Amino acid sequence: MGKLENRVALVTGGLSGIGRHIASLFSEQGAAVAVMDIREESRDDGMPGRVFVDGLPGNAFFQCGDISDPDDVERTIDATVDRFGDLDIVINNAGVALFKSLDEITVEDLDRVLRVNVGGTFITCQRAIRRMKARGTAGAIVNVSSNFAFVAAPEASLYCASKGAVVAMTKGLALEAAPFGIRVNALCPGATATEFNKSHRARPDILADWRSKTPLASSRSQFLADAQEIAPAALFLASDDSIYMTGSSLVVDGGWNAQ
Repeated sequence: MGKLENRVALVTGGLSGIGRHIASLFSEQGAAVAVMDIREESRDDGMPGRVFVDGLPGNAFFQCGDISDPDDVERTIDATVDRFGDLDIVINNAGVALFKSLDEITVEDLDRVLRVNVGGTFITCQRAIRRMKARGTAGAIVNVSSNFAFVAAPEASLYCASKGAVVAMTKGLALEAAPFGIRVNALCPGATATEFNKSHRARPDILADWRSKTPLASSRSQFLADAQEIAPAALFLASDDSIYMTGSSLVVDGGWNAQ
C-alpha cells in the first residue's frame, strides 16, 4: 500500500514546478488528489490542468482558482469533499516570487506578494482546518515556505519577509489545530530549478551567488534542486511518517541554511 492510501489531498499551485511533482507523487502513493491552480495550463509545458489530472494514476480533479480569494478556496474545498468524501491533507504550495532591489519594489508589489504568499496561505489553512474540525478529521497541512525564511539574498527582501511570515504563521496554527489532531508544518525548499524563478536565476551573478552558498553544489552535476527532489519531503510531512511533528519547518536546501 502507498503511504497515502485512502487519503484525500488538496495541492494548491499544483500544475507547475514543485506542486506538480507533489501532486504526482501523492497520487502514486494512493491519495485522491485535488489540484488547484490560478492558471488553466501549466507554466512548465503548457499542459492543461484537466489533461494533467487525467494522467495521474489515481483519482484526481482540477479546479482553477486563486488562493487569495476566499470564495475560490471555499469552492475548491467543497468540490474536494463532495467528490472524494473528505479532506485529509492540504499542501499550500501556491505563491508568487518577486526579486527586486529595495528601490524598485512598489506598493503594488508589496500588496501582491503578501496577499498571495501570506494571505492566501492563511485563508486556505483557515478554511481547511475549519472543515477538518467539523468533520473530525485528523489531518496534515504542509505550508510551502522557503529557506529564504531563514537566510537572505540580494533583491529578495520582500520574498524573504513573506516566507518568514509563513513559518511564523505555521507555528501559531499548529498550536491551535493540535487539540483536534491536525498537524501543521512548513516545508522550506532552497534554490530549485522551476519556471517560478527562471528569469532571476538566468543571471550569472545570481546563479554564482546561490552556488557559493550551497555546500552540496560541488558534489552534484546540477547544484540546484530539481522539483522532483523536493516532493518526497512533502510526502514525509503529509504522511504518518511525521506523525509526532507539528509546528516544525523542514529545510531542504542543499545545506545553505547550515552556513
